[in-house]
Amino acid sequence: MDKQDFVREQYLALRAEINDIKARLFKTVGLGLVVVPVLTFMAEMEDVRFVGPIIPFVVMVLTILFVSEENALMRCGRYIRERIEPLIEEGAGWEAWLESQPKLRTMDKQLFGCFLITFFVFYFASAGMAIEKLWINADAGMSGEAKAIAGGIVYGIGALWMIITALGHWRASTATTP
Repeated sequence: MDKQDFVREQYLALRAEINDIKARLFKTVGLGLVVVPVLTFMAEMEDVRFVGPIIPFVVMVLTILFVSEENALMRCGRYIRERIEPLIEEGAGWEAWLESQPKLRTMDKQLFGCFLITFFVFYFASAGMAIEKLWINADAGMSGEAKAIAGGIVYGIGALWMIITALGHWRASTATTP
């Protein structure tokens, strides 16, 4: 296989991976929009005590999956721009052109911003509901107040971690070249 064939095969493989990533992103968002409300409904049932406290973690895991897929997508694009496009004789390709156009990245910022708002609404609402459930659930030798405080600390650490992760992802996903 000569160099041009190898470059072409790499490009085609990365494009296929990008399509797969996009499909997984769509499924992750859809899963979140279904699973979180269903779990929230279940948490309000009388006999189900364990569901409420895990909902914030489900929200966090879905968010981690989303950000992970977005990062994989960016890595594919960056590889195409840095390793494949320079080998093409006709000049800058799609990835280089896209990064040179800051106005075209506006939708990326808005989409991720919307995703973050949704995450934090789901996360803080579910954490609040979970802390309330923990507060009124005094069993297993521990007071409800102690459980609520412990849960609040854990959920606070999770929120802080997601804020740091989101800021890093925001900078990486919306960067452009001047």
